[in-house]
Amino acid sequence: MKRKLKELPSWLAIATDCATINLTRPSDVNGVTVDQLTLRAPTLREVRASDAIGGADVVLREVTLFASLTDVGTKDIDGLKMTDYARVQTAYSQLLLDAGMPEKNDQIPTWLVVGPDGAIVTLSRPYDIKDIKHDRLMLRAPTVRDVRAATSASNGDDDQRETLLLANLSESDTKDLEGLKLTDYQRLQAAYFRLVQDDGV
Repeated sequence: MKRKLKELPSWLAIATDCATINLTRPSDVNGVTVDQLTLRAPTLREVRASDAIGGADVVLREVTLFASLTDVGTKDIDGLKMTDYARVQTAYSQLLLDAGMPEKNDQIPTWLVVGPDGAIVTLSRPYDIKDIKHDRLMLRAPTVRDVRAATSASNGDDDQRETLLLANLSESDTKDLEGLKLTDYQRLQAAYFRLVQDDGV
């Protein structure tokens, strides 16, 4: 059974890779008065870039990310009415939902095939991986050596360690994985979790 998505409000339209938000009133964006904003689905790279800029300031991280995803300046996001900013937050939350994710954690999603030596992850759309279009990635089961190598190369950065490890296991480059939509990267994370889970314990 797929995760049921809530009925969308009338001011929000969701497509595969973006959301269109009708504002409660026209707002100045990039020097132009608009009554709509289009929000792209975030990639891992965009999320991490905003995290790096905002640091410990959660609000700055979010404003920076929304500015990047709507191709507007942070001052324009800051200038939105709070009700319209809340609409952007809601749209972002909707873009993070993966309709292919099952409702129960013990169910295997339809986009994932897991075997004793690896997993096949079907992505929501094709991506350029090492300059070749792929709509699936194969993830081999990790060894202790794989984990230690990623830990050594990450210099204590847990996020980088994970990406290095997933890139190695999928025979991809980290820059390719950073270009994945966040929901597709989360599919790789879920596949990795399945591969290291010992059902006999």
